[in-house]
Amino acid sequence: MTTEFVSRRKGAALDRHTVEAPASDQAAADAVWTAARLCRPAPSVVERTSCGAVAELFQADPDLPGVIVLDSTERPLALADRATFLLHFSQRYGRDLYARRPVIHLADRHPLLVALHTGLSDLNILIAERKPDALHRGFVLVDPDGRAVGLGQGIDVMRLTAEEMARTLERLRATQRDLIQSEKMAALGGLVAGVAHEINTPLGVAVTAATAFAQDTERFSKAYRDGTLRRSDLQDYVASAGEAMGFVLGNITRAADLVHSFKQVAVDQTTDQRRRFDLGDYLGEVLRSLQPQLRRLPHRLDADLVEGQVVESAPGAIAQIVTNLVMNALTHAFTGQGRAGTICVSLCPAPGTPGWVQLSVTDDGQGIEAAILPRIFDPFFTTRREAGGTGLGLHLVYNLVTQRLGGRIDVESRVGQGTRFTVAFPRRSAV
Repeated sequence: MTTEFVSRRKGAALDRHTVEAPASDQAAADAVWTAARLCRPAPSVVERTSCGAVAELFQADPDLPGVIVLDSTERPLALADRATFLLHFSQRYGRDLYARRPVIHLADRHPLLVALHTGLSDLNILIAERKPDALHRGFVLVDPDGRAVGLGQGIDVMRLTAEEMARTLERLRATQRDLIQSEKMAALGGLVAGVAHEINTPLGVAVTAATAFAQDTERFSKAYRDGTLRRSDLQDYVASAGEAMGFVLGNITRAADLVHSFKQVAVDQTTDQRRRFDLGDYLGEVLRSLQPQLRRLPHRLDADLVEGQVVESAPGAIAQIVTNLVMNALTHAFTGQGRAGTICVSLCPAPGTPGWVQLSVTDDGQGIEAAILPRIFDPFFTTRREAGGTGLGLHLVYNLVTQRLGGRIDVESRVGQGTRFTVAFPRRSAV
């Protein structure tokens, strides 16, 4: 029996380092994935080589994945993969039937040929559309001249695909976290702008009153120094002092209340630490911090907050939930509606669930279409993208309710009849 081999021909069975990027280019190789990373050295044989000779190659190297069969021009003609070849050759009478026959009898005559520069996604498409059985039989990697340089295996493709999907998923999660954080900071920025504008008014009144009183004081002092002070001047000065102090104290108190509400809400939203607090009082502060943004709109914000609902939870998450739900109603519920709307925030013990509280945000706006309702908590879903909507507001609410508070959120809506969001969560957060 004569056999002819092209035993580990140059270009047919290169060492791994000859098909991978050098160390200095490793960063670029990691950034642009190619099929060259899958290359495994494999011997090549001419098509006249007997099956018996190929069987000896597999027996000599238990890790050999396959043998490449070349045509007369030394181009890849077929692929004898280990599993399929030995399945037929080793079965009963297989050796007697095939030992002297050319290897082409037990080889895949239409192997998948893959260029070294092929990307991972393109390789998966090639396998799915042209050669699905390449996942278990393997495929031949070829250079730009069409010459075989080694073999690739489906298990490696699946492994690298899974790794790439895991990396992509982590990148998407990181991007989502960044976008959600940006959404939180944007909401906090809007709160800052509204509170700053609202504080400006009482401070301006207080400054004006103090300035006028300072002028009255200067006139009173001058009259006293000149000896022209009369009883009527003293009476006028006392009246002016009382009026000025009333304006100053009233407006400074109003500004201080705004600052106190804003400070607590802002600190909670940035630190998000768990603490014990009265939920009704806290929601009152949150709603007061939203009043500056509501003053510019015709809509009304009502509150029905049951007192004594003490919780040990994350106030920042609760503030973010209420803020997003109220702002979502202002953005979507009353669009194109020719009348002033009402948003109601209510709080009560959760019915049927001892140890839980229930928070509801209801509007009497235009409602949500039934086809859209199941998707409103999906990330990046928005019906107002042209107006700058990101589609992350309600997704952030859903994550905060279910993950941070360990609760649940439901929505009910009918077109033309408004929308109701119901949030229920335990009084004592486990997170």
